[in-house]
Amino acid sequence: MERNHDAGRAEDPRPTAPVPEATVVPMGETWAAGVDATSVPPRSRRLRWALASAVVLCVVVATAAGAFVLSGGSGVKSLTASVAPRNSVAFLEVRTDLPGDQHANLASFMSHFPGFQDRAQFDNAMDQLLNELTSAVSPDLAYTSALAPWMEGEVSVAVTDLGSVPTLRAWPSLGLPSPTPAIPQAAAPGPSSDYRPPSAVAIFALEDRAAAESWVNSELKHAGLTASPQAYAGSTLYGIGTGATAGAYAFTDQDLLLGTVDAVKAALDTKASGSLADNPDYQAAMNSLSGDNLARIFLDPRAVFGFALDSFNGMAQSLFGATASPLATLIASPQSVPAWIAGAIRAESNDMLVVAAMPRSGAAGVDNHVSTLASLLPASTVGALEVNSIGSLVTDALGSFETALPAGSTTTLKNIQGVLAQVGGIDWLGDGVAVVTKHGSTYGGGFVAETADASTASAKVALLTDLAALTGGRLNITTRREAYGGVEITLIRITVGTPGTPVEIAVAAKGNLIVAGYTDAFVKDVIDTSPSTSLASESDYAAAMAAAGSSDLGSCYLNVPALEDEIGQAVFRASPSQWTQDYKPYFDHIGGVGCSVVDGNTVILRLVVPAR
Repeated sequence: MERNHDAGRAEDPRPTAPVPEATVVPMGETWAAGVDATSVPPRSRRLRWALASAVVLCVVVATAAGAFVLSGGSGVKSLTASVAPRNSVAFLEVRTDLPGDQHANLASFMSHFPGFQDRAQFDNAMDQLLNELTSAVSPDLAYTSALAPWMEGEVSVAVTDLGSVPTLRAWPSLGLPSPTPAIPQAAAPGPSSDYRPPSAVAIFALEDRAAAESWVNSELKHAGLTASPQAYAGSTLYGIGTGATAGAYAFTDQDLLLGTVDAVKAALDTKASGSLADNPDYQAAMNSLSGDNLARIFLDPRAVFGFALDSFNGMAQSLFGATASPLATLIASPQSVPAWIAGAIRAESNDMLVVAAMPRSGAAGVDNHVSTLASLLPASTVGALEVNSIGSLVTDALGSFETALPAGSTTTLKNIQGVLAQVGGIDWLGDGVAVVTKHGSTYGGGFVAETADASTASAKVALLTDLAALTGGRLNITTRREAYGGVEITLIRITVGTPGTPVEIAVAAKGNLIVAGYTDAFVKDVIDTSPSTSLASESDYAAAMAAAGSSDLGSCYLNVPALEDEIGQAVFRASPSQWTQDYKPYFDHIGGVGCSVVDGNTVILRLVVPAR
């Protein structure tokens, strides 16, 4: 399959001559409020892109749960999807050429951090980062001298087969220790023929095939490896090694393929059998992403679901014998799993954005809307996880589970519904948020939820108090009341064990809110909060949530500046000076992290890491 090297490829944005400083967003003469300029020791300079990379990678891991963007599909197309096998389970592409607006945006984002105020420094540091990453693979492997001369600017990995989880019978023949307890007789040790290793291929887009071939040959010679050539699908396939560790590589005019033998063959077969770029699910996934990106990922969750189910059943059979039947029923079925998941990392001028998307697999849920809970939470909030329309979501979920479960297996679900009936159901519960607060070195927190009106909130708190009183004798629960700021607070003391350590939970109705917390400190914080002293009035929160989006199904927030010292001191307990000198100067310029989930035909989640 021919590929036009210019199609979908942005011109290299790196300047060949000095670029006026006005083309980069500089830090200027002042720093963000509460942040001081920090000199960076010479020994720290080698870390600066490793640290920047760590920020990006943390964002990727956190998404992974998913972070999503609105549909559009206007970004630069993949250079390598046309050679990835059509039924790839997962496909990750990374753009080292920083396509479209990503070079300028990443330079602007990094200009908020010490040492990155000008474009020339950014380009040098970018090369240094890539050298650091490649040297982690091999100490003498430098991106700028070994890879950049022949790469076009994209490298991807296509996972073609997840393989199988080795059954207990296969463990000894694979060199794994025998499991404990001992393997049952029905699953006595046997050959590993029932184990299939995973398979994947790395694809490097080529700018200069001859230079790439020369580099591969020199690396093989340096490693003392011999490649065995064979003709395959109009190309030459080079095999390396034998048995379970066998690998292969091949060249086309556009790509270098490197991976397991089966995966490299599958990539070469795309000329005749079609590629991932032809897969309708991949096309829909990429169309859900907008703008240029630093990295994108495609995942087939149904294949992952099937792998997990097969592994579960295989392990059960190896434990309990060949007559063990597979798991009979599941609430989740392959049909209920989304057909695809897409994700991306994108640099904005002031934010790093992780995005991902998936099609809705069921009927439309609750409506997205703008929550007002942040204006009711104290400014001391350092973490918040909010879910909108909780009552409707839980009611819908319970109904879906009841429909999916087979007859006669709904006892547990009926018990849950019975407990909810004792508090008048759950439809009355609106938006709710779990909160962590911090005063100095003291942490607290609780839960705040909206109801339809003040009378409903008061009635539910009274009902909860009555239930505590009714069960108090059996469970060693006592209650008492206190007044604060015109609000009555009920404190429920629970003593576990004899004599036991008491735990005190406070609950109160403030207007249409139900407020609960560990001790009464959090409840009093919420009672004292006004719009001008709330979380919503904090600049870091406002910036993060404005970038993440306000009309949603749910959101989360983490106040990094308030937590960074505790995190740094915990991680670098053995060397606190390393945290102070090498890492803290960069973390000082990260604002609050925000995310939002938007429900619709395509489910959307956005995770934002702002710089300040």
